[in-house]
Order: sequence, then structure tokens, then C-alpha cells
Amino acid sequence: MKTLYEPAAEPKAASAPTGQVLKGLYTGAYRSDKGKIKGLLLQVGEAEFTVTLPKYLRPMLVRELAPDDFVQVWAYPEGDRWRAINILPLPECEAETLRQEWSHLAAITELPQPQQKRLCIEVCSKGKCFKQGGRQIYHDLQAAVDSDPELSHVSVKATGCMKACKHGPNLRLPSGQMLHRASPAEALAKLGAKR
Repeated sequence: MKTLYEPAAEPKAASAPTGQVLKGLYTGAYRSDKGKIKGLLLQVGEAEFTVTLPKYLRPMLVRELAPDDFVQVWAYPEGDRWRAINILPLPECEAETLRQEWSHLAAITELPQPQQKRLCIEVCSKGKCFKQGGRQIYHDLQAAVDSDPELSHVSVKATGCMKACKHGPNLRLPSGQMLHRASPAEALAKLGAKR
């Protein structure tokens, strides 16, 4: 019980994570298993870091950055990754300095190529579509993707009703194009999945 003469306990301030600025080469986007952008891969000297970005910064990767751009990232370590607070392109004078410092490293000349963009084919798994062959198309597509290493960037996902039941079974490509009564081979051909 507090008395009038006891000083009130100071509320403990939440400890902010200790962060730092990482300056390096943006080598590509870090994506989830479903192909969604979650962050970036950052080459700093010989090391490569996976940096998770907050949602509001993710569109910047697509609109403003290209692989091999130098960036500075304000981030703090979180497990095996870094969590970014902000990201900005590095001024050209600083980028040139880093290029010169890293020119002796073999890793900078042989940077890993960014992963191929993940593509997802959606197959309707509801009612009439599933009964009209959607189930078989889903399993055939999944088997084709699993068995062919050239299709490692393609995923197959069962989804809800696509509101085109009369034309089923229905598939949706990443471009948003709907395919009706298509075979797995047709879907992969339309996707242009094979390199």
C-alpha cells in the first residue's frame, strides 16, 4: 500500500531495439512461400542479409529499386533476420565508394541472381468446379510442379468460388486471367512457366 510520502515508481520505458544502418547492394526481393514480397536481400561485403520490411515499405522495392542498386537500411537484428525501420537509396558518391572498397571481393562480381518471380495458379475448389474436374486439375498441376525443377517458382493453390460455376472447372493465373475447362498443360503453357 502506498503512503503519501512514498515516491511513485517510475514507469519503465519500453526498451527500443538497438538498430544500425546497413549499407549495401540490393540483390533481390525476399519472398514468402506464396510469392509475396516480405523484404529484401542485402549484400554487405561478403555477407548477405535477409531484411524483413514493414508492409508500407514493400511497394518501394517494386517501384523504386532494381537489383544491383546500393541502399541504406535502418534495421535491427531479430533472430536470423533483420527487421527494417526505413530504407533509402544510397547517394551515388557513397555507392561509388562502396563499389571501390568491394572491388577486390569475388563475391561482388558474382552476386547471386535474384530468384525468379514466384507465380501462383489458383484452382477453384468449391462445389461444381471441384466435382467437374477441379480436384483432378489441382492434383495434376501440383504433380507437374513438384516433378519439374524448372517449375520450382510456380505454386498451386486451392481457392474459394470464382463465380463462374457454369464454365467450370476454373483456374486463375497470376495475371488475373481466368481459364475455363483448361487442362494442366494449357494452364502451364498460358502461364509461360517454362523458361
